[in-house]
Amino acid sequence: MSKYLETLPQYHFDRDDFCKVFGEVFTDDEIIDIDVMCGYPQNTENFLLYRWEDEFYIIHRDSGTIINWYKHLGRTNTCNKEAFTLADLKELLLLLKEDLKEES
Repeated sequence: MSKYLETLPQYHFDRDDFCKVFGEVFTDDEIIDIDVMCGYPQNTENFLLYRWEDEFYIIHRDSGTIINWYKHLGRTNTCNKEAFTLADLKELLLLLKEDLKEES
């Protein structure tokens, strides 16, 4: 199999750290809105949000950064960015928040 088709290694944040950063950017109501949007694949100018069973995906299209939140495990994975930090996560979420404002 081509190395480009191999399963990516998973990098994850602790649930509490992830939730803290998410809560710094979004209100509880906005988080529920994102949950709902993921259920119906949502395209914004720069993001794609969707859900597969109880996994939530936030994809930044330009950079290819994928946040894969396993809600049932209470953690998030950055599926394709090995050195992705909590500061990077916050920046990504702030960009998402801006996109969502423009959509409404």
